[in-house]
Amino acid sequence: MSALVELKRGGGDQVFIWFMVGMCAFLIAMFGFAGWAVFDEDPEIGAVLIAFALPFVGLGYYVYREAVARSLTRIAINWQTLELRLPRERGYVPQEKIDTAIPLASIKAIESRAESYRQIGTTALQFAYSLVLEDGRRIFLGADRRFLTPYFQNAAGIISNNIKSPIRDLGLVDGNPGFLLVTGQSAPPWDAAPVPPATMRKRFKDEASGWRIAWLITSAALAIGMIARAFGS
Repeated sequence: MSALVELKRGGGDQVFIWFMVGMCAFLIAMFGFAGWAVFDEDPEIGAVLIAFALPFVGLGYYVYREAVARSLTRIAINWQTLELRLPRERGYVPQEKIDTAIPLASIKAIESRAESYRQIGTTALQFAYSLVLEDGRRIFLGADRRFLTPYFQNAAGIISNNIKSPIRDLGLVDGNPGFLLVTGQSAPPWDAAPVPPATMRKRFKDEASGWRIAWLITSAALAIGMIARAFGS
């Protein structure tokens, strides 16, 4: 094993997440400017356009916080030591911030599971990974979400190879989304029973349908904004 193996996020992932920050900022500015431009002539349309900007304010803050967290995350193997710098935001549920180093020999097992968060007819999935230590403690590595390279999956795989222990798949569990996965969200304990296979398949199907609807809504919003801006000018 090499002296230092540092697991870094792909450059494409970093560009993508910061691109999403910029996209949110663009949508906020576009809807806000369009609403302001037509407000004097048609207050109702202006108010509607400004209202379109509001959800992107919250989304932009959330994505920005995620981008910063991704930039700060560090997982490295230095000889027989696992070095971890893990921010709170490493999944849908905020976790304890970790900055530590542990011997690889102290890792008893690596476990993974899918977590489903359902609210208002939508389903969000994440794929979580954690380390079980010989003294009974558990360290939550983090959770991968859609459209980005599975960073924590890759980290768990490399750690698994080094400790010569396979990753244990615990199935899928349903989490509590709280308020729109912004506050009050929680995940069940790692010893919770998984949902039946038929339910798991339904969760994956529901999530895929939700993403398709989200892209359609975003596309429609962009079209409305551009049309309104054209008429406003």
